[in-house]
Amino acid sequence: MAKKDTYLALLRRGIDENTAHILSDSGVKVGDLKKFDVSTLRNNYGLKKKIAESVLDAVRSGPRDSSKQRFLADVLSDRGKKKVDKIEEQRFKREQKDLHSELLEKKEQLRIARVEAFRNKKLVMNRLGKTIELIVKLENTFDDESKDEQRSKLRDQLETRGLEAARDHEMLELVGTPQDIVDFRRKIAPIICLHACPSCGEEIDPLGSNVVEDMTDYSLACWECEQEFRAPMAQIVEDRLDNGSRIKIDPKKKPRLPVSRQPKKKKPPSVTEQMLHDLESTGASAEELEAAVESSKLSGVLMSIDDWIDQTIAAKGYIQAQEHREEFIIATGAGATKFNKWMKKAGLVFNKQTGRWTRWEDR
Repeated sequence: MAKKDTYLALLRRGIDENTAHILSDSGVKVGDLKKFDVSTLRNNYGLKKKIAESVLDAVRSGPRDSSKQRFLADVLSDRGKKKVDKIEEQRFKREQKDLHSELLEKKEQLRIARVEAFRNKKLVMNRLGKTIELIVKLENTFDDESKDEQRSKLRDQLETRGLEAARDHEMLELVGTPQDIVDFRRKIAPIICLHACPSCGEEIDPLGSNVVEDMTDYSLACWECEQEFRAPMAQIVEDRLDNGSRIKIDPKKKPRLPVSRQPKKKKPPSVTEQMLHDLESTGASAEELEAAVESSKLSGVLMSIDDWIDQTIAAKGYIQAQEHREEFIIATGAGATKFNKWMKKAGLVFNKQTGRWTRWEDR
């Protein structure tokens, strides 16, 4: 730290960087330099005579205006702050704001472009999958076909579908060729998915060759030689069960990792409890609490639909959707779309001319 301070102090006094480096690396301080003479600087530090004289003059003359500056960047930078015009400052802020909005717009465009690219890639991939499946069917039909005319037509179709698959395959930049996918679909996938009869070697689909009569065991039947055999996986599982190497689980054993308890679910307070709590906090009496709870429409239990219908008809003599629908929803809590259903369920009759629901005897 002392070397850095010495280096900066020498730079502040106008000494060049090389000389300041030499003197600061030697460990000398600025206060000690004032006591040196020209011969000491020449003999001990290897400075030339003119440079040694200039160093002594700069050190003995004291710090300059830049001595208050602390960092090297402040020393080497231009002195004084540049005055910025208000108009230029406003123009700069406006340009900065426009640039920021432009960047946001570009970012949104890139996001939309990525989404569109993914959507297009997905469409191409789905189209390639359908083309591959069609090529697989055509090749299977081509192998089974014996007529030359039909084989020629199938060959033309295979060529056309192969070009379509190659186009989509190249657009997706996939490794290999579409024929590799077709060969995997026709030759490798059936070996993995299908079972072969141990006697005749016929490929067997597990879905159509499973022996349904014996549900306790998973066995297959060959439709060619009528031989029943067990699937290799079922045989492996059976051997594992017979040898007694099953995994035993102790129900009383605790889990290895600590299991945190779930927090207890607290029921949210009802509207009545909230109102009681608020009224108690205000210091109201018990009678006032009961009166406030009973008078409040929110705290009471919802009215039954039949009671509301009887009450409304007794007061008005009719029920109209435009007039009473909102009151029906608030009072009963029923859905707005079930208004007509509840009116019919209550045995009311609808008059299309007046748009009112009334009882049968009051129609």
